[in-house]
Amino acid sequence: MIYMNLIKLCISITLGLAILTSCTKQQRGESAVIYDYLETDGFNHADSIINDISDLRDYEWMLRANDSLYALGELSKPKYLFYRTITLNLLNQQSTSLKLYYQLDTLDLSELKTQTDIESYVYTYNNYIRMLCDMRRYDRALREAEKADQRLRSVGYTTFTEHHDIAQIIGESQLYMGQAAEAAESFQRSLQGIHKRMVNHHNPLDLRECQKTMNMIAKAYIRKFMYEEAEPWINIQDSIYNLADKSEERDTVYLDEMQAEINYSKALLYQAQGKPQEAERAYQAYQRTNTAKQLASIVNNNQYLMRTGRFAEAARNFERLDEFLYGNAYKCDLENLGRYMIPKYRANLLAGRIDSAIYVADKVADYYNQALVEQKMNDADLLSMVYDTEGKERQIAEQRAELSHQRSIGIAVGSLLIIIFLVVHALFRRKAFRKLNATNRELVIANEKAEESSRMKAKFIKQISHEVRTPLNVLSGFTQVLTTPDMELSSEELQSINKKIVENSERITKLVDKMLDLSEVNNYSVIECRDTVTPVEIAREAVEKSGIKEAAHLIFELKVTPWTETETFVTNRKKAIKILSLLLDNALKFTQPVTPKPKDHLERVTLKVDQKDKHVMFVVEDTGIGVPPKEAENIFTEFVQLDEYYEGTGIGLSVARSLARHMGGEVVLDTSYTGGARFVMTLPLKNHSTD
Repeated sequence: MIYMNLIKLCISITLGLAILTSCTKQQRGESAVIYDYLETDGFNHADSIINDISDLRDYEWMLRANDSLYALGELSKPKYLFYRTITLNLLNQQSTSLKLYYQLDTLDLSELKTQTDIESYVYTYNNYIRMLCDMRRYDRALREAEKADQRLRSVGYTTFTEHHDIAQIIGESQLYMGQAAEAAESFQRSLQGIHKRMVNHHNPLDLRECQKTMNMIAKAYIRKFMYEEAEPWINIQDSIYNLADKSEERDTVYLDEMQAEINYSKALLYQAQGKPQEAERAYQAYQRTNTAKQLASIVNNNQYLMRTGRFAEAARNFERLDEFLYGNAYKCDLENLGRYMIPKYRANLLAGRIDSAIYVADKVADYYNQALVEQKMNDADLLSMVYDTEGKERQIAEQRAELSHQRSIGIAVGSLLIIIFLVVHALFRRKAFRKLNATNRELVIANEKAEESSRMKAKFIKQISHEVRTPLNVLSGFTQVLTTPDMELSSEELQSINKKIVENSERITKLVDKMLDLSEVNNYSVIECRDTVTPVEIAREAVEKSGIKEAAHLIFELKVTPWTETETFVTNRKKAIKILSLLLDNALKFTQPVTPKPKDHLERVTLKVDQKDKHVMFVVEDTGIGVPPKEAENIFTEFVQLDEYYEGTGIGLSVARSLARHMGGEVVLDTSYTGGARFVMTLPLKNHSTD
């Protein structure tokens, strides 16, 4: 994913520069009317300098030149952000570039004075949304796309979400969030954007970009096991390839790249559809391309070999992994451990290369702790950008400095005016006071926002501290009792103490497990499903794991259909049990009464197992406190708790939904149920013949 991201960034900067150099008044169309203040396309000598340096691929020099030209006033703020974020990403400094993207929100759109400013703003936002999608922050990517669209529409730019690349990113995010219908609409907008682009622009670069967008849509569907939806997007690429092949400006490099991507996607699709001969022909066609012989392709495109059981070939390809990582300055972070090191380990293990597999496993173990720290730092950077505490503090400091500067000027000018014209001085003082008062109000508002962000962080730390401290206090107290000299305890008292120690130890263990689950779940792309099991087996093991049957405050009932006891499907047994047990834990917790109830007024929890629309469906229904319909999505957000009376950290439902989505399923709250809460977990109904 990181490799593909860098390639897209390289293409983006090339395409962006091409657009910047080719915009004219005749080509602007509607924009020329909307932006009536645009007198030139805005491409100047400073842009030419950056362009020339980018051709040399000296990105450190490019950063220095960009900063210097911006300081001299030769580059506008939008172009400065565009060049700087692109360059940082090419230098594999994504965490640094991530902090710059906040300035897109605070950028005054009146600074978009030329067509190049507009294009720079649009492409910077495009790269930001792509980065969020690659980081699997799909909900955040969608919110940022909507925000950018609204801001641009406010100044008359109406085609942001219609651009084929941006529409494809939006659709991919929607698809991974389980919004298949919305994703299909976004992908159709992407296709319409491709058609519009190809009306007037059909040079080799345009055709290559359009084919690449469609290939990314096809691969997204393949990763979600939606093979019927993927097939049209693969087939339509052939027509673009034929156009490029017959073009007067025929580019053999682009043609080779297109042929490689198309045939490799076909090989994956045919193999998944159970067409081994067609799959192998497509894979051999891919192998004959020059692109397939490149180091990046050799390392990245081993999925087909692994799926077809050719583990020895995959293991040989992974022998060049170190060369690939070193050549691209990649770190062994969690992303790369999961994307490269783990597949290399599996390839060697399944190929019978035990020594090599052990060697790779040792390296994974060595890199894991360091990678985990770096991942947490990256997550902290993203949270810092979301809440923008540091940014607000800098903004307050800058505004205060500006206020101090304005006061100094006001005093100096006021003194001079007192000496010359007393009346003019009085008028100026009144005007300056109004301006300073408005600035003070802005500072107060900004300070309140910064304090709110700080309170949110403090609340989370307090919540975690309470969850750990409470059971620790219990354990500490009983330890003192048991170690007190001459303390005599009855067998009943010892049994009670032992029960409390076990319960609170398990509580701490469950808290640590949930925190580890939260950290681990964001590292998955797709969870492998290879276990054959009946739905009832999953239900019974989850019930056993949650301990809900032993709860004294409720009546638990398991309802299954005959089909669920006999039919099997392929899934990840361990993860499926984990998800369902989290939902049962949630029901167990929120049916707990404040005061004990008589036996004829006990709460009820029901687990129903059934099959619907090619999915296995697990429904957990309780008669507890329920969830307001307006909070139906908010409860799946990390660390959110609607009722602070109940114990917990607010991460169980977030982990459950994330795991389900990585397995091609979903977890939702049924808001039509009013007798408490009803959570529905679905998993795709697959068997070995269709896997």
